[in-house]
Amino acid sequence: QLKLEQHLSAVTRGAFAQVRLVHQLRPYLDREALLMVTHALVTSRLDYCNALYMGLPLKSVWRLQLVQNVAARAVVGAPRYTRTTPILRELHWLPTGLRIQFKV
Repeated sequence: QLKLEQHLSAVTRGAFAQVRLVHQLRPYLDREALLMVTHALVTSRLDYCNALYMGLPLKSVWRLQLVQNVAARAVVGAPRYTRTTPILRELHWLPTGLRIQFKV
Protein backbone atom coordinates (compact mmCIF):
# COMPACT_ATOMS: atom_id res chain seq x y z
CA GLN A 1 0.00 0.00 0.00
CA LEU A 2 1.29 3.41 -0.96
CA LYS A 3 1.58 5.80 1.98
CA LEU A 4 3.03 9.23 1.55
CA GLU A 5 1.83 10.84 4.77
CA GLN A 6 5.26 12.07 5.84
CA HIS A 7 5.96 13.48 2.39
CA LEU A 8 2.56 15.20 2.24
CA SER A 9 3.08 16.63 5.72
CA ALA A 10 6.44 18.06 4.69
CA VAL A 11 5.01 19.48 1.45
CA THR A 12 2.03 21.12 3.15
CA ARG A 13 4.19 22.49 5.98
CA GLY A 14 6.64 24.02 3.52
CA ALA A 15 3.91 25.36 1.26
CA PHE A 16 2.06 26.99 4.18
CA ALA A 17 5.32 28.68 5.19
CA GLN A 18 5.65 30.06 1.67
CA VAL A 19 2.02 31.24 1.71
CA ARG A 20 2.83 33.20 4.88
CA LEU A 21 5.66 34.90 3.00
CA VAL A 22 3.33 35.72 0.10
CA HIS A 23 0.83 37.18 2.56
CA GLN A 24 3.55 39.39 4.05
CA LEU A 25 4.55 40.61 0.58
CA ARG A 26 0.97 41.51 -0.35
CA PRO A 27 1.11 45.22 0.63
CA TYR A 28 4.24 45.79 -1.45
CA LEU A 29 3.42 43.97 -4.71
CA ASP A 30 0.68 44.30 -7.28
CA ARG A 31 -1.55 41.38 -8.20
CA GLU A 32 0.47 40.17 -11.19
CA ALA A 33 3.68 40.11 -9.16
CA LEU A 34 1.89 38.27 -6.35
CA LEU A 35 0.69 35.67 -8.84
CA MET A 36 4.23 35.15 -10.11
CA VAL A 37 5.61 34.84 -6.58
CA THR A 38 2.82 32.43 -5.63
CA HIS A 39 3.50 30.26 -8.66
CA ALA A 40 7.21 30.25 -7.91
CA LEU A 41 6.98 29.53 -4.18
CA VAL A 42 3.72 27.69 -3.52
CA THR A 43 2.43 26.09 -6.71
CA SER A 44 5.82 24.63 -7.55
CA ARG A 45 5.82 22.82 -4.20
CA LEU A 46 2.33 21.46 -4.82
CA ASP A 47 3.18 20.28 -8.33
CA TYR A 48 6.36 18.47 -7.34
CA CYS A 49 5.89 14.65 -7.58
CA ASN A 50 2.39 14.88 -9.06
CA ALA A 51 2.72 11.38 -10.48
CA LEU A 52 2.94 9.99 -6.94
CA TYR A 53 -0.24 11.76 -5.85
CA MET A 54 -2.32 10.15 -8.59
CA GLY A 55 -3.64 7.17 -6.60
CA LEU A 56 -3.90 8.78 -3.18
CA PRO A 57 -7.20 8.96 -1.30
CA LEU A 58 -9.12 12.22 -1.38
CA LYS A 59 -8.35 12.84 2.30
CA SER A 60 -4.65 13.12 1.49
CA VAL A 61 -5.16 15.24 -1.61
CA TRP A 62 -7.50 17.52 0.35
CA ARG A 63 -4.56 18.73 2.45
CA LEU A 64 -2.90 20.00 -0.71
CA GLN A 65 -6.20 21.62 -1.74
CA LEU A 66 -6.28 23.53 1.55
CA VAL A 67 -2.86 24.98 0.77
CA GLN A 68 -4.03 26.06 -2.68
CA ASN A 69 -7.16 27.65 -1.18
CA VAL A 70 -5.12 29.66 1.32
CA ALA A 71 -2.72 30.75 -1.42
CA ALA A 72 -5.63 31.92 -3.59
CA ARG A 73 -7.07 33.94 -0.70
CA ALA A 74 -3.64 35.47 -0.05
CA VAL A 75 -3.28 36.59 -3.68
CA VAL A 76 -6.75 38.12 -3.86
CA GLY A 77 -6.75 39.46 -0.30
CA ALA A 78 -9.96 37.68 0.64
CA PRO A 79 -10.93 37.07 4.27
CA ARG A 80 -10.27 33.69 5.86
CA TYR A 81 -13.75 32.20 5.54
CA THR A 82 -14.47 33.34 1.99
CA ARG A 83 -15.47 30.61 -0.45
CA THR A 84 -12.55 29.73 -2.66
CA THR A 85 -14.28 28.24 -5.71
CA PRO A 86 -15.05 31.67 -7.25
CA ILE A 87 -11.52 32.83 -6.43
CA LEU A 88 -9.96 29.78 -8.10
CA ARG A 89 -12.11 30.38 -11.18
CA GLU A 90 -11.09 34.04 -11.26
CA LEU A 91 -7.42 33.08 -11.09
CA HIS A 92 -7.93 30.27 -13.65
CA TRP A 93 -6.52 27.65 -11.25
CA LEU A 94 -7.67 24.05 -11.35
CA PRO A 95 -8.51 22.35 -8.04
CA THR A 96 -5.69 20.15 -6.79
CA GLY A 97 -7.28 16.81 -7.70
CA LEU A 98 -7.87 17.90 -11.28
CA ARG A 99 -4.48 19.60 -11.40
CA ILE A 100 -2.77 16.31 -10.51
CA GLN A 101 -4.63 14.50 -13.30
CA PHE A 102 -3.89 17.27 -15.80
CA LYS A 103 -0.17 17.48 -15.01
CA VAL A 104 0.31 13.71 -15.27
